[in-house]
Amino acid sequence: MPQKHLYCRFGLIGENLELKQNVHLYFDEEGMIIDLKFDEIETEINLDRTQQNYVLIPGLINSHTHIGDSFAKEKGHNKGLIEVVSPPKGIKHQLLRETSKTEKVKGIKYAVHEMISNGITYFMDFRENGVNGIELLQEGLRNESIRCLIFGRFNQLDEAQEVFKKSDGIGLSSYHYLTEELKSELKTIRSHSSKKIACHVAELNYDTLLFNQILDDALVDIIVHGTQLRISDLRKLQQKKIKLVLCPRSNGYFGLGYPPINDLLDLNIPFSLGTDNVMVNNLNLFEEMRYLYYIARNQIKDGKSAKLNAKSIFKMVTINAAKNFSIESKVGSISLGKLADLVTINLNNPNFYVNNLDRDEFFSLLLHRTNVKNIENVYIGGKCIYESPK
Repeated sequence: MPQKHLYCRFGLIGENLELKQNVHLYFDEEGMIIDLKFDEIETEINLDRTQQNYVLIPGLINSHTHIGDSFAKEKGHNKGLIEVVSPPKGIKHQLLRETSKTEKVKGIKYAVHEMISNGITYFMDFRENGVNGIELLQEGLRNESIRCLIFGRFNQLDEAQEVFKKSDGIGLSSYHYLTEELKSELKTIRSHSSKKIACHVAELNYDTLLFNQILDDALVDIIVHGTQLRISDLRKLQQKKIKLVLCPRSNGYFGLGYPPINDLLDLNIPFSLGTDNVMVNNLNLFEEMRYLYYIARNQIKDGKSAKLNAKSIFKMVTINAAKNFSIESKVGSISLGKLADLVTINLNNPNFYVNNLDRDEFFSLLLHRTNVKNIENVYIGGKCIYESPK
């Protein structure tokens, strides 16, 4: 069987993102990893500039986007969440109605290219406007290599079944809008399906009754935001095994406060990260990871030390994200039997210069210093779909 070979001096390998050196990766014509060879690192790491210092990392997974509004960048600047994105009268939704299909598709394609150049190989999109919105995104993704899960949205009962059929799941703007009739319909149409239901929850306001209703109804698999949730709520999520996606930069943009990161860490609840609406936020998960780190550091109380480290943050956009959306058998780590969705980063760039460092410092260096210019190549299914401009 024909196979392809990729070598990097360093790599983050396996389900624990273990740092290895002299990494040789082999994948087949279908883009599946069929062999891995590497050496252990037993001494301090020296980024000797006389050789190529590339590190191979898993393709990043963006757990929450709205890329259909990419054409409307900065239309929400200095405005509130409700005014900008609340359906149906928010600025975003007015612009979606008024803007031509051609412009919206063009915006989607540019957003895809932005994600790929930032090392993102998979994204999960909340798609407004029912079946038409799903088809719009599908058109924007035509001839693009990036992987996507589309979470469709419906406004009326008679739309629900068709939206569910044509999408990879349902993305609710708010649980508040669900009538008992809609809930019953959702339970029926997903009773024989593994597709997931995701929902914005506690982004701006916290409603105890609504939150408990979500738990009791057992319809929602993934909560997006959870910014206002308390530690008692997080314990309930943990018990119910509901997944959580945070979008800290979006919360900061709208002045909504910050998600309870250290409470999540204390409870060992694995969460993933998303960049949210493109009209207000860029599609850079390295910036998202750094922002989360700064928030967590500033949320520490009573002299406690943070449970956060750079490797655990990288897991939020790789391992955790894949598990949250049940795609971990195919992506999320560089492992045998998984797809070769990969990113190479050039550590010889000036912003990475350091004399020597240990394993923890290596992850910290990647977290705090990586920018788009450092991303050398992006592979999806073993095919190089992006090369850094020379």
